[in-house]
Amino acid sequence: MRLGSRAKLTIAVGLIAAALFMALGVRELRRASAAEPPAERPAPAAPVIVLARAAQAIRTGETISPTMIRSAAGDPARFPTIATAPEVAGKVAARDIAAGALIPREALGSAANLAIRVPVGLRAVSIDTTAEIAVAGLVRPGDRVDVQVVYPGADAIGGARGSGRSRAQSLLQLVPVLAVGDAVVGAQQASGELASPAPPARTVTLALTPDQVSVLSLAKSTGTLTLSLRNPADADRPAVAIAASAGIEPTPAPAIPVLAAPTLRAPPQAAPRRTPHAIELVVGDRRETIYSGSAPR
Repeated sequence: MRLGSRAKLTIAVGLIAAALFMALGVRELRRASAAEPPAERPAPAAPVIVLARAAQAIRTGETISPTMIRSAAGDPARFPTIATAPEVAGKVAARDIAAGALIPREALGSAANLAIRVPVGLRAVSIDTTAEIAVAGLVRPGDRVDVQVVYPGADAIGGARGSGRSRAQSLLQLVPVLAVGDAVVGAQQASGELASPAPPARTVTLALTPDQVSVLSLAKSTGTLTLSLRNPADADRPAVAIAASAGIEPTPAPAIPVLAAPTLRAPPQAAPRRTPHAIELVVGDRRETIYSGSAPR
């Protein structure tokens, strides 16, 4: 069945109208979507790290153990200088840290840094040792020792000798030991190692006041030092005892005699000449000189 020209015209007009309506509808939908605010996207969660906070007051030189800190969540962008808990454990406080304060990295030092271990106001001084001087090598960092000195006299068995009798006395008491060789006080506890016998060390480092440094320096140059180990619970300071050798006091060097001023003597004088005596021989009335005092005749 063929459609008439009128029918074809009507269909064509309908299709055009439908296309127009569709185009208008699409345009309105685009306008509506553009007018609506864009859907908000959820903001990414800020990264959170576990920061270290002091659970108690920490003094300079103390080794920071896990019990001395507690965790605190924080944004690393806000706290870029604060150390984390793993960074703090086993380190040494380079300055005082208040209780409850976040611990910055700048306040931490190496466990082997001796300077941090020296108490404020004291000085670290090392002395050369042997097994005999350092209690058979059993002195450890953190111990307390007494220091004795022996001044050798003229009766000393060997080595340098002085005058008079040998003397020994206590020089210093309750002196803290900061280091023995390369082993620094607190370093083993910080690293988690068990205390074990260390090889014999050639030096022992003590913590002394400036006045004690002068006393020890003088004793080192004139005598022989010995260390005696103290019990950690012993804080007694007995009176300083001085011992002297029981030998006879050496005979002092003979004194130089004082010479008297020489006596001036008069020059010898010539003996007075004797007047010669003549000897005459008298025989009767005859006289003859037989000696005139100069030569016999």
